[in-house]
Amino acid sequence: MNKDIDESIRYLFEEYNRLKLKEKEQKLTIEEHETLKKLSSFLGKSNEK
Repeated sequence: MNKDIDESIRYLFEEYNRLKLKEKEQKLTIEEHETLKKLSSFLGKSNEK
């Protein structure tokens, strides 16, 4: 079970980093922007550019 949790958290961080990179390149879709906002909130990250 710990392995599953670890993989889930790792996936969330990877997705967050992928979306932050796309945001920096100004290529986020509306849906991706909403996902980034939700991930930022969940992970306790500020959503600064």
